Amino acid sequence: MISYYLRTIQDKVLKKIPEFAKGCLIYCIEPKEEELEFLKSQFLLNGDLLNDALDPYEIPRVEEDQGKVYIFLRAPFVEKEKISTFPLLIVIASEFFLLFSQNKFNFLEEFLEKEKQLIFTTQKTKLFLQILSKICEAFNTNIVKINKEIKRVVFEVKRIEEEEIKQFIQFEFILQDFLSTLVSTKILITSLLQKQYIELFPADKELIEDLIIDLNQLEEISKSSLKNLVNLREGHEIIFTNMVNKVIKILTAYTILVSIPTIIASFYGMNVNLPFGEQKFAFFIILFFSLALMSFLFLIFKWKKWV
Repeated sequence: MISYYLRTIQDKVLKKIPEFAKGCLIYCIEPKEEELEFLKSQFLLNGDLLNDALDPYEIPRVEEDQGKVYIFLRAPFVEKEKISTFPLLIVIASEFFLLFSQNKFNFLEEFLEKEKQLIFTTQKTKLFLQILSKICEAFNTNIVKINKEIKRVVFEVKRIEEEEIKQFIQFEFILQDFLSTLVSTKILITSLLQKQYIELFPADKELIEDLIIDLNQLEEISKSSLKNLVNLREGHEIIFTNMVNKVIKILTAYTILVSIPTIIASFYGMNVNLPFGEQKFAFFIILFFSLALMSFLFLIFKWKKWV
């Protein structure tokens, strides 16, 4: 789906327009094959780079081709309560600003609908920095959400079972993904500052420095959350392992105790002369001896804390 938005300095708010106009924002989400071909032919975009943006594993980077700057980012994407990151391509050209992705990001939809008075499509650098800021906010929102869910599991669930451990592992993967994305994004922004891919004014440089500070903070929060999560999971895994070992010890001890009467009785099942074989009270003597031996071993196991 391709949409066009435009707002110049003379306009009061951002408005959606039916067709392309110079200085507009081209918003292409979940593109079809014919829309891809249209973008390539109409705006002379690099087809290989557009296809790269459709790769779910594409990493943040910057490319320049025929006077157009292709900025690959990754942004948080939530679908059916499953959190991950997916690529978002920004193309900055002299006549347009393109947002291109295989996925529909909620924070972008809200940005275009609810902040129309803050967006100027002709101020491309400012618009790019606004989108970067929204990506940072989306990361922060999801990290806070994950931390709340971890605390809920820890404080509300009386006993952490296998399902909760699986959830912890899933959160680990998400935070690892966030962390690698944040680091890559910070490197990308630093390269934008150094190599001047886009025109930057003094105020823009200050905004970028603020964004780098935000990314550093998000990186530290992600590291801290990941460390706490790993410690929590490993702690419960150790507890589970100790519980299993304790159960195995108890079962082994009781197996030994129960097997004693069976072993003694098996001797008296053989056709050979054995002690007390001719005694009238042999059964009770053997029973007493078996119980005494079981009690003795039970006390030893108790002393060793096996039962």
